[in-house]
Amino acid sequence: MSTNPDKLLVVNNLATTFNTSAGPLPAVGGVSFDLNKNETLGIVGESGSGKTVLARTVMGLQPRTNVTVTGSVLLNGHEMVGVSEDEKRKYWGTEVAMVFQDPMTSLNPVMRIGKQIDETLRVRLGMSKNDAKAKAIELLELVGIPSPSQRYSAFPGQLSGGMRQRVVIATALACSPKLLMADEPTTGLDVTIQAQILNLLEDLKEQFQMSVVLITHDLGVVATRTSRIIVMYAGRIVEMGTTREVFTNHRMPYTRALLESSPKVSNPSHTRLITIPGRPPNLLKLNQGCSFAPRCAYATDRCHQQRPELQIAEEPGHSFACWNPLPSKREAATR
Repeated sequence: MSTNPDKLLVVNNLATTFNTSAGPLPAVGGVSFDLNKNETLGIVGESGSGKTVLARTVMGLQPRTNVTVTGSVLLNGHEMVGVSEDEKRKYWGTEVAMVFQDPMTSLNPVMRIGKQIDETLRVRLGMSKNDAKAKAIELLELVGIPSPSQRYSAFPGQLSGGMRQRVVIATALACSPKLLMADEPTTGLDVTIQAQILNLLEDLKEQFQMSVVLITHDLGVVATRTSRIIVMYAGRIVEMGTTREVFTNHRMPYTRALLESSPKVSNPSHTRLITIPGRPPNLLKLNQGCSFAPRCAYATDRCHQQRPELQIAEEPGHSFACWNPLPSKREAATR
């Protein structure tokens, strides 16, 4: 992997295995990618594909016991794998922060929202009580909370889902991180509020000059808001490239299946959604071949017997893991 100074994050052969009573569970299996400064990267895949575990491993938030992490995560030049908890804490908030999927599980329900932001500022930046309160109110206003001075004293249960997510974003941004990990930040919100939250993240990215990793199962979320996309399945990357290339010239059948299963505005009302046949694999019983083979219409004996590694496509930066890839635009044009 490159050590280019423009790279904020360099992940090399990262693997996370949970040691369960039923045996080792490889939640992330040898993932490599990088992230440029001021870039937005999308990570997509079904539930259970390893997206969230990958994000937490990058941050160093995996459980302290019954988990094995190997590989390398260089965050702004700092290694995050194999270091102590105290060492990781030096980078949480200031170098990297996360917006979690469910704000009600990341906010303390019996603590006023202003105090929760205060705590971050006082512990991480050493601010005084008065300065932290003033900064917290400023952050609440920044993320679009109406009447921030009054909302400062509200409890999470007194706010709507969209407002709670804005509070979580304000908390994540309190120490001006260089990298923001957004894990399904719009789950459970109605469509209008989803758009508001995504627009807010986009505006804040530019204002804070930070990089964003947007984790979602919805390809529509990343279509216009990312420069590159990583598609994950069964803990591995199966395709990655520029957003345009992945959408218009994808080679992995799983990527096409995800795209076809997404609802389309152009479809008539009550159009039945297309589903991906079968179920995601049991990570405790992965076969030696391609994990998607049992669900893939293009699978051959080789697919079931030998796992494909990422191979370079025609377009620079585009790669996919498939023995029987879909035809490229160039191949289709010559037929």
